[in-house]
Amino acid sequence: MLRRFTEPAHLQQRCNSAPYAQERQTYLLHLQQRGHSSRRLAEFNKILLAAAERIDIEGHNLDLSKVTVAADAWIKGRTRQGTQARTIRTAKTDFVSITSNWLRFLGRWNEPRRPIPFAEQLEDFLRHLARERGLSGQTVLFRKRSLVQFLDWLYADGGSIAAATPKMIADYFAVHGERCWMRRTVVAYVQSLRSFFTYAASHAWCAPGIAETIDRPSIYTHELLPQGPPWKEVQRLIAGTRGDQASVVRDHAVILLLSLYGFRIGEVSSLTLEDIDWTAERIHVRRSKQRKIQDYPLTAEVGEAILRYLRQVRPRSPYRELFLRLKTPFRPITPAGLGCVIAARIRQLGIQLPHYGPHVLRHSCATHLLSEGFSLKEIGDHLGHRSNEATQIYAKVDDRSLRQVAQQDLTALIGYAIHRQVETCRADSQIEGLREVASLRIGGLL
Repeated sequence: MLRRFTEPAHLQQRCNSAPYAQERQTYLLHLQQRGHSSRRLAEFNKILLAAAERIDIEGHNLDLSKVTVAADAWIKGRTRQGTQARTIRTAKTDFVSITSNWLRFLGRWNEPRRPIPFAEQLEDFLRHLARERGLSGQTVLFRKRSLVQFLDWLYADGGSIAAATPKMIADYFAVHGERCWMRRTVVAYVQSLRSFFTYAASHAWCAPGIAETIDRPSIYTHELLPQGPPWKEVQRLIAGTRGDQASVVRDHAVILLLSLYGFRIGEVSSLTLEDIDWTAERIHVRRSKQRKIQDYPLTAEVGEAILRYLRQVRPRSPYRELFLRLKTPFRPITPAGLGCVIAARIRQLGIQLPHYGPHVLRHSCATHLLSEGFSLKEIGDHLGHRSNEATQIYAKVDDRSLRQVAQQDLTALIGYAIHRQVETCRADSQIEGLREVASLRIGGLL
């Protein structure tokens, strides 16, 4: 009953006799299963009790306005003279947030949804990307976000897909270019728009040829060198996460997976308890881009780090994901949240890097393997690359091999190149002669 979430006897009686006791108890049990502390559940219970006494949840159009009115009435009845405005704002925010989540859980919340312009065409295009072109869910989601931004701008400017022109699209990039988009960001958005307008033209939603007019900045092959910290710094990063704090224990296991295996942060956050095969000492990772599962041997150091995290740190939770939040509610930590945590750890090294995201540890892993004498094919297989071209960029940072090439005596090679150039010139003159013969009229010989 509700008494497990209350303390004073008078509050227990009030909770049981107040409206919607069953609905409140069901929601509190749901929150308890998600890992909320008893203290926090008691706070939720008080607010839900106040909301149940002031809101008819059986009514229609339960939206933010009605919850706000109830919050104001609740605060007015319990605020004393001299209460700080900040305390009042915090109490109102908690009331609105907790009550709206409760109503949303019950399915009685009138969720305000912002309409997406041209939603029908957009959803048709996204289905085409997923079903016919076979793009990954992550890529489809990015295309959707970038297109929603463009379609919002197009609609707000009074335009439409049918009336879209190259000038409109150029104006869009000019406006957003003022936000200092990086060239790679612009290229990604251009790819989304080109793909969309190609599909739109094939369905006669817009004039043909618009996709070909969308210019993109030049991005050169292997333009940017991998910028990961030196391996000595990676070792220092690993050594710096050997403490007993819960966050340190979890981050130590994550950093080992990123730096020793070269996993992407999304691949680490999607690991489940079933992905660790303790009997066979294997770890299974779902490759986000290739959409396949790849097996790796579970090294002793990584296995011990994960086992320590499971035994000492990981909260009890119904979720099967390996890495969870360390604060209530205990739910799987997102790639963005985990990435921010690891980036903060890298910044603590005090070294200068163009980027501090967790992906730099993947670069460090690759360059370290290259310096240890592994081939590009072996490194590509370890990183889960689909082609050798994705791995070739690391050849540009192989200082040892580049120095060996620079120390080579190229005299013989230069002589051979000159000789080949002379032979090529002779062949060219022979070709010109053959062209003259081919242009003659042979007359009756043929």
